Amino acid sequence: MRAVRAIERGEYDPILLREFFHDTGDLGSLANSLNSMAESFAQRDNQLTLLNKVIPIGVSLSAEKDFNRLLESLVVEAQAFTHADAGTLYLVEEDKLRFVILRNSSLDMKMGGTSGMPMTFKPVPMYNDDKTENRANVVSYAALTHQRTNIADAYEAEGFDFSGTKTFDEQTRYRSKSFLTVPLENKEGRVIGVLQLINAKDPKTGEIIPFDDDNVLEALILLATAALDGYIREAALRSEIAQLRIEIDHSRRSKQVDEITDTKFFKDLKTRAQEMRAKSKK
Repeated sequence: MRAVRAIERGEYDPILLREFFHDTGDLGSLANSLNSMAESFAQRDNQLTLLNKVIPIGVSLSAEKDFNRLLESLVVEAQAFTHADAGTLYLVEEDKLRFVILRNSSLDMKMGGTSGMPMTFKPVPMYNDDKTENRANVVSYAALTHQRTNIADAYEAEGFDFSGTKTFDEQTRYRSKSFLTVPLENKEGRVIGVLQLINAKDPKTGEIIPFDDDNVLEALILLATAALDGYIREAALRSEIAQLRIEIDHSRRSKQVDEITDTKFFKDLKTRAQEMRAKSKK
C-alpha cells in the first residue's frame, strides 16, 4: 500500500518493494506488477515532459537571435528544470574556459547575459603551466574528458580542487553543495562549453539534494547545445562573409585603380605633371 500511494504521488522508489521481488507467491507477483506499472508511469511522464516542456524550450532557444539572451536562457531554463539555485556557463576559447553567465537565486547575483553586470571571474585554464591537463577543476575536467560529473557535496568530494568555491562561499556566506557539471558537445563531438548547475533543491522542502541526472535533462542539454552551436556557426559564417566582402572590395578597388592608371589620358596627365614640376624647379 505504501508503494501504491507513492506511485499516486509520483514518488515511487523500487526500494519500497525490494524485499518482495523474489517471492515466488502471489505477493511477489503483485510486487513485480506494481513495479512494472510504476516504470510505465515514469516513462509516460518523461514523454509528456519532453512534449510539454523540453521541446518548446529547445525551439525557443533555436529561434533566439540575441547571443547574450541565448546564453542566459540556456542557464535559466536548465536551472528551472533541475530546481537548481545557481548556474554558470563557460565557453571554450582556445585553451581556456571563459565565464559568460552566472546566476545565483539565493544571493540575487547575476553576471553576464542581459544583466548589464560584467563577469568578474577569471577564465579557468584547461592546462597547467607545465602543459599537463588541468583535471583538478571540475569544469576543465568535464571539458577535457567529455564526461559529466554529479557531486552530492563539494566539501566532501575527492579528486577535485574546490578551493575557489570555498573562497566564494566564505565571501558571500553561501554554501555550495551539490554540483552537476555538463560538457556541451557539438555534432562533431567537440566541446564548445560547459554548463554547471549548483545546489538542486527539493521542490517541496527546499532542502539541498543531489541532482537527478535523467533522460529528460539529457534531451534539454542536447537541444540547448544544438541551439548554441548553431548560433556560433552562423556568427562565424557571417564573419567569413564580411571578411570575403572586404577582400573582394579591396581587390575590386585595386583593379579599378590599375585600369585608370593604365589609360592614355592618365599617362599623359602624369607626364604633364612631371614636366610642370621640372619647370618649377628651374
